[in-house]
Amino acid sequence: MKIRSKTWTVGGLAVLAVVVVLFWLGRGASKPQTPTDVLLEKVTPTSLTETVRAPGTIEPKTKVSISARVSARIVELPFKQGQQVTGERDGKPGSLLVRLDATDLQAALRSTEARYAAQAAQIEVERSRIASQESQLQSTDASLVQAQRDLDRQTQLIATGDVSQSAVDDAQTAFDRLTAEKAAAQQSLDASRKNLVVLEHTLEASEADVARARDNLSYAQMFSPIDGVVTKVNAEVGELVMTGTMNNAGTVILEVADLSTMLVAAEVNENDIPNVKVGQRAKAHLLAYPDQEFSGVVRTIGLVQTTYGSNEYYKVEVELDHDDRPIFTDMGADVEILTNEHHDVLTVPSQSVLGASVDSLPSDIRSSPLVEAKKTITPVVYRHVDGKALATPVKIGPSDATRTIILQGLNDGDEVVTGPYKVLEKLKHDQPIRKQEGPTPGSTATQKSDEDPQADHHPPPPPPM
Repeated sequence: MKIRSKTWTVGGLAVLAVVVVLFWLGRGASKPQTPTDVLLEKVTPTSLTETVRAPGTIEPKTKVSISARVSARIVELPFKQGQQVTGERDGKPGSLLVRLDATDLQAALRSTEARYAAQAAQIEVERSRIASQESQLQSTDASLVQAQRDLDRQTQLIATGDVSQSAVDDAQTAFDRLTAEKAAAQQSLDASRKNLVVLEHTLEASEADVARARDNLSYAQMFSPIDGVVTKVNAEVGELVMTGTMNNAGTVILEVADLSTMLVAAEVNENDIPNVKVGQRAKAHLLAYPDQEFSGVVRTIGLVQTTYGSNEYYKVEVELDHDDRPIFTDMGADVEILTNEHHDVLTVPSQSVLGASVDSLPSDIRSSPLVEAKKTITPVVYRHVDGKALATPVKIGPSDATRTIILQGLNDGDEVVTGPYKVLEKLKHDQPIRKQEGPTPGSTATQKSDEDPQADHHPPPPPPM
């Protein structure tokens, strides 16, 4: 009996242990899941402006490079970098920017003028010769007429026997000689007239040479074509400046720019250029003024793609309103061009729109008309309903820097989960959630700085795949 009692005691203990384990397992299974703290936002109609962002550099709207038109040494540079200059006014030249040594240019002008004068005198000589030849030809014509009369008279007299045949032959010889002399004089006169035409064309060429020499001499002094500031001086007094050739650019002595109107030369991506139009408003942020914003307007759009290294872009010029704030050429800038405006639309933060696997969604959600069966990924937004996160398929529209338009799937007043982003990545359908009170280390703002220092905004979500 004692042994049997001991056996029943051990068996009872085993049964009791199993019961205890099942009891605690049951308590663990029935324990409610702790809600996840999330950031929530109510969806309400608002406005959204699409933007195109592009990097760029500052440059003046008007800039001229003063280059050498003739080869000569610099003898004077009156202005230095940063000094103001004026352009042409009322027919008077602008500020003298460069003076070159004109000794050789003046000698070349005198030489061409002397050549022109000599050729003009030669034309006068040729005209006098032609006049003399014309007079000689008239004299020959008169002699020929007389010889013709003598020949006719001798021919009549020989018929009556009053003269001999030798007299007729002499008259014929004189007539033939004068006829030949007239032909030779006419040919000489024609040659002289043609030579006069050649000399006149040569004189025209000499006149062009004189004009060119005078122009070259005028290039020894270079005047400012615009009002502005000397922004760069590339030469010194005494240097020899050279003119440009096909394979070698000429010497750029200095540059003048009008700094009153400045532009951002923005490099707009090929995918964004169709949305950019002349006259659109823009905002610019300059690296030199990190806490300030400049307004601007699109003035020109490049029609030809520019390739620089591996970058391909279209140049878009945005005129800035800098309110007399000093900005300089080649400063770095980022431009935000406001392209399309949407009003009374439902928007959510772009990070709230997630790409969810279609297979991971419950069947009742997969049957939504906003979920394409042929796609493997569909955009969803988590709504807050009765303390739970409900995955809601949506149809998305355009985006700006931070928000995305929801075309279908949400209603005015819906409460959606907006963060923290780490929580959004792991959020599941029907997961218990509760509103997070105030910013925490896991909030959106903190995550931006922790995860991506440059993530001032989240790009719009990718289209369904």
